[in-house]
Amino acid sequence: MTPAKRRGVTVLASLTLATTALGGTVAAQSPSAVAPAGSPTTGGTIVMGEWQPAAQFNPFFTNAFTDTEAFTPVLHGLYTIDNDGNWVSDLGTDVPTVENGLLVPGKTADDGFTVKLGLKPGLLWSDGTPLTLNDFKFNYDLALKIAQANIGCTTCAVTAPLIDTSLKGDALYAPENQFVKSIKVSDDGLTADVTFRQNYAGWLGWAAGPFLQEKFFKDLPVDQALVNLMAVGSDSLLTVPVNGPFIVTASSSDGIDYARNPNWKAGPPANLDTLRFRFYGSKDGEITAFLNNEIDLALDLSQADYAAIQGVDPSIGRATSDPAWQYEHLDLNTSHPGLNDPIVRQAIAMAIDKQDLISVLFPGQDLTPACSQAPPGTWWRDESVQCPAFDPTAAAKLLDDNGWVVNPDTGIREKKVDGTVVPLRFKMCTSSGNPTRLTTLGKINQYLNAIGIPTDIETADAGSVFFASYADTTDQTSCSLYRGTYDIGLFAYIIGGDLYGNYYYTYDSSQVPPTGNNDTRISDKALDESLTALGKEIDQAAQKKAAATMQQLLAKALPEIPLYYRAETTGIGNHLGGWTKYNPSSAGPTWNAETWYVNP
Repeated sequence: MTPAKRRGVTVLASLTLATTALGGTVAAQSPSAVAPAGSPTTGGTIVMGEWQPAAQFNPFFTNAFTDTEAFTPVLHGLYTIDNDGNWVSDLGTDVPTVENGLLVPGKTADDGFTVKLGLKPGLLWSDGTPLTLNDFKFNYDLALKIAQANIGCTTCAVTAPLIDTSLKGDALYAPENQFVKSIKVSDDGLTADVTFRQNYAGWLGWAAGPFLQEKFFKDLPVDQALVNLMAVGSDSLLTVPVNGPFIVTASSSDGIDYARNPNWKAGPPANLDTLRFRFYGSKDGEITAFLNNEIDLALDLSQADYAAIQGVDPSIGRATSDPAWQYEHLDLNTSHPGLNDPIVRQAIAMAIDKQDLISVLFPGQDLTPACSQAPPGTWWRDESVQCPAFDPTAAAKLLDDNGWVVNPDTGIREKKVDGTVVPLRFKMCTSSGNPTRLTTLGKINQYLNAIGIPTDIETADAGSVFFASYADTTDQTSCSLYRGTYDIGLFAYIIGGDLYGNYYYTYDSSQVPPTGNNDTRISDKALDESLTALGKEIDQAAQKKAAATMQQLLAKALPEIPLYYRAETTGIGNHLGGWTKYNPSSAGPTWNAETWYVNP
């Protein structure tokens, strides 16, 4: 029950996603049942590397992709997305469809519908407690409690979606305002009928995500202590029961150690005895570790890093560049003075020479600048979407014509708004330790200076600040996306298989943190209406039409500026067996870590 769209640091190239009415091909097999190539060995250790540290394992309080990489080996859900972009079962049985009778539509969109969930028999939590769909149901109830406590839940709006988010007080969380009418779990806990009050396009993403154990969490107070309970580096993290193929045995800001979960019953036991995750603080540190044969899997590298690892000694490993559903972009904080004017946002977009930026970042590579928030190859992408063309002269004139003129004494554009002089000088933030990002912001600084908008560049630690949850930050935390203490933010979005989840929680005006993930604070009536219309569709053709309208409105409202789509660079050591290719979606590269093994 987590959002499909995650904040990350990698970038995107196209991948065609075959689709059904669910928005993705449904395959019947579990990832645990997909055998890796070759003959897997049992035992040994594989070491993964990341340049950013993970911060949080509780999926209620994080949307950072590094955290997903870290917690996926220990926390699974009913369904996931495989390396080919297909929905597959995980802890659950068959993925519900109309054809298999597990998805039962109502007569009309307002009649609601029913989803029949199934759980594999005999599953256990890592502490030996039976795992049932009562645990799944408990997570829904817990999300409501956390949301009402207002301690900054990142994913509660996804786990317990509400029909009318404009309501206040008790009316907001009243049963009649919840999309989910009921979750009726069978006596044996292996099946559940979920009834929705009205059509809800995000139902599969809602049902798919990782969930926590009822027995452990049910009596815990819903306060800041709950936020800290599963933080990386906390002793309490090791005490929380998990449902994945591994358990955590140690964690710190330097890394995480895992061991095989003896109570994993959803598939064959993990091949590895232990799995390690090491954090290096910078791209250079991670790349050096891979080239020195210190790690078996180098993650979260962009195509700009490919040249740095492609010359790896063949006796150590190889470099790959795989398609991924990701795009690099600028977030514009539309709640801040100046950026709350769509004219200013349009001028900024017109001032950025994306082709020049790509030629500097990736010399000699034939890449297409990004425009749409639907990457090439996604089935809902509208090819007709157009973004403001690069034209700094026209951008400057647009600002002049709308009263944003250069002050001859300061050299900065300004305008009197409601009696207050507002200067156009912005703080640009990104995650630290990434040279490509600093180069990008350096170029953006040049482009904006050319139209009289100076900027100041600031970096922040990704896990503890830039991508940290609302609950883990304050209004004084500089460069926090969720707190909105930035003007322009540079990072990548990683797209999942849930069309509605990708966009509603990121752009609807009701989803401004701490409620949801709308960190640009965009509030656009037409955009909201298009997202509401999208949410009422289950049929793929209707979803695609609604998504096209949404894409056109995003290009007009400009809460963000897509820069480029790219591929995911990965360093793969020769000791790593069972690795086929990078998972392109927000499921992440560790979605099937139980199938990995040590090559002899």
